[in-house]
Amino acid sequence: MNSHRVSRNSYRPDIQLPGVSNNKDVRKLIVGALGLVVVLVLAELGTAAYTEHRISRALRASADLNADPDVVVRGFPFLVQAARGEFVGVDIRADRVDTDIAGRVTIEAGLDDVTLEPAAWYKRRTDAMHARILEGRIVMHQTELGEFYDIPDLRITPLPTGIIDAFGTATPVTIARFRPVLLTATFPQHGITEEVNVEARLRLSGRQLNVEPMRYYPGRDGSWKNPVPEELRDEILRSFSITIDVQEVPFGLPPAVAYAQGGRLVVEGEGRNVSLELLRRNAIGGGLGQ
Repeated sequence: MNSHRVSRNSYRPDIQLPGVSNNKDVRKLIVGALGLVVVLVLAELGTAAYTEHRISRALRASADLNADPDVVVRGFPFLVQAARGEFVGVDIRADRVDTDIAGRVTIEAGLDDVTLEPAAWYKRRTDAMHARILEGRIVMHQTELGEFYDIPDLRITPLPTGIIDAFGTATPVTIARFRPVLLTATFPQHGITEEVNVEARLRLSGRQLNVEPMRYYPGRDGSWKNPVPEELRDEILRSFSITIDVQEVPFGLPPAVAYAQGGRLVVEGEGRNVSLELLRRNAIGGGLGQ
């Protein structure tokens, strides 16, 4: 019995069973793999940031903007896209752009299936972008619109499309052309310090956006009391009328649809198979009056 007993002193910790790796080798393998992942992530982020920066700088110089626009390149993995010079999409946003049509606006664009020229990601300059689909929009904020059109505390709220489609007969084209909105403001210069609510519609006619006041809005339950004296009601109603000459949306696209979104008016356009020459001055759009 004693001949089969294993002595405590006979234990050899350095003996390695077949097929079992040494812990140190496993740790080295894990550390090496993690290091490779970190390097790839940093390369991914760095290449994306550099590409976005060169597009942003090209847009700023072309449009004579006061600051670099925000640029986000969509798609993953980025390194594969950068190697080909082809990208899933590019989103562009420039805030507080001065115009002579609606004060300071926000310019946004979304490009799908994009190629850059030159294609090499490491080039310092982007000369052109080519996109299968381009959606551009001008976003006009209620505060800026109010100041620009002398309605200092203007507020804009979308109304349900049922306002213009009570019988369910309006087509999508009609709804797109006549978007109902609620306009709210006060007129202290006329002694009206209570809020005045007016139902209006947005009508995009060619390259001109009209905000047309239709009537005083009585509220959903009809309980709102109009604070405007009878003798001033026509004048105050007309005060909400706004005409905006939107010659084009970003990158020269013609305006196609207008709608209210929160406290903003948005005008959009769309183009297909578009080439954007960023070396040309004001490539974002000459009709914004910058």
